[in-house]
Amino acid sequence: MKRTIISISLAVALLGGCASSPSINEKDIFQQNPIISEANMLLQKATADNLAFFAPEQMKEAQRVYESALKDAKAGKTNATGLAKEAVARAKAARVQSDKAKYTFEEVLLAREKALSVNAATASPEAFKEAEQAFAKAIAQLELGQDARAVRDIEAIKNQYLAIELSALKKNMLSFAQDAVKKAEKNDLDDVAPRTIAKAKDELKLAIDTLEVNRTDTAKANVHSNRAIWLIKQAEGIADINSIFENADFDEEQKILWYQDQLSTIMSPINSSVQFNNTNKEVVASLREQVASLATKNEMITTKLSQTEAKLASLTTESKNRESQLAKDKAEALMQAQLLREKEIAAKKADDARFSAVQSMFTEQEATVYRQRDNVLIRAHGFSFKSGGSEIESSNFVMLNKITDAIKRFPNADVVVSGHTDATGSAELNLALSKARAEVVANFITQVSEIENSRVTFTGFGKDKPVASNETPEGRAENRRVEILIVNK
Repeated sequence: MKRTIISISLAVALLGGCASSPSINEKDIFQQNPIISEANMLLQKATADNLAFFAPEQMKEAQRVYESALKDAKAGKTNATGLAKEAVARAKAARVQSDKAKYTFEEVLLAREKALSVNAATASPEAFKEAEQAFAKAIAQLELGQDARAVRDIEAIKNQYLAIELSALKKNMLSFAQDAVKKAEKNDLDDVAPRTIAKAKDELKLAIDTLEVNRTDTAKANVHSNRAIWLIKQAEGIADINSIFENADFDEEQKILWYQDQLSTIMSPINSSVQFNNTNKEVVASLREQVASLATKNEMITTKLSQTEAKLASLTTESKNRESQLAKDKAEALMQAQLLREKEIAAKKADDARFSAVQSMFTEQEATVYRQRDNVLIRAHGFSFKSGGSEIESSNFVMLNKITDAIKRFPNADVVVSGHTDATGSAELNLALSKARAEVVANFITQVSEIENSRVTFTGFGKDKPVASNETPEGRAENRRVEILIVNK
């Protein structure tokens, strides 16, 4: 009975575990079902390219079918793949339809783009909305295969966008000038400055006419619009002066004195007294001359300042170039030093390898090899000479061949062969004997081993340079030797 209860509990636990297992996420679905992943990417690209504008029904269906495929895939249904394939096909069809719409409505799209570029949707919202609705209707007709009906109103839709663009241009560019003219009329400026206001109106009309003829000539329209605003400001200035005269109840002489006082105020910063005892023509000419002189000085100062700035820029550039060159030189020097160091290390490794190779060639009975900085010393104590003789025994040929082989490992080195004896016998005899033995070895090196004569020299030291004690047979044996010094240049 107890075992039955445990089995039931285990079954319940397993069922509970299955019920609470996490559902599959989209990332896993894309990995397990590539066609769903493809549909997702195509729809994302379609959204970025605004295909829903040109093929709304296809895109709507493609999105609906894709969402169904994703839902069924999460539920583990087998028809998810088929739905995903349909979504892919519809997304591709939407792109084909979009390309067709762009080609068919090319001129409309160009006019629409121009309208958008001048913020027509904000400047003329109602008119722009009507044009958008008409365009959307034509696009829908084209998608339904009603090509003839779709293209019937192309010209009208294009003209709608063009009219909206022109209206926006006028609002954007001419609104300030138009408002200024309206304000001037409201303030009766045309009563005080009729000629100036008339000129302002003429400039505004030229700006409007310019856009009517060629809406791309915005630069010229701006010139006329700005000129109209300037003239309105001038008219306001005239009205201001007129108000001063009226309020002060000036007579004609007082008006002229006021005018002269204004000129004096203008010239006061340059400490210039205006010569009003001259005619007005002379006064104007004198003031013009003074202002022209100041303008010339200012131009000279400006020119000098420009030259100074140019020189400073040149010096800055030169300084930067120098810094750059110094940095390059430093980097080059570091690189060269590194290469030299690497070369030295490589050469040292090569020398170490050659020395080790030479050292390993000889047995303890034949010779001892020493390194003296860059040079190599072979102290050969294994030579067999007859007592008092210098002739090489045949038993020494093996060691001689090793010596010449060692020398050949240093092709650019000079060779010094020196003979040495023990202290037995007279000094003169030992010196001659040591020199004779060194000469025999040197001749073997140059004649038998074909090493250049110019590289090899020999000498004898007799008993003068012992390396061991002459009191024992062993020591005397060590002193009887031939040394080969390989001098690396």
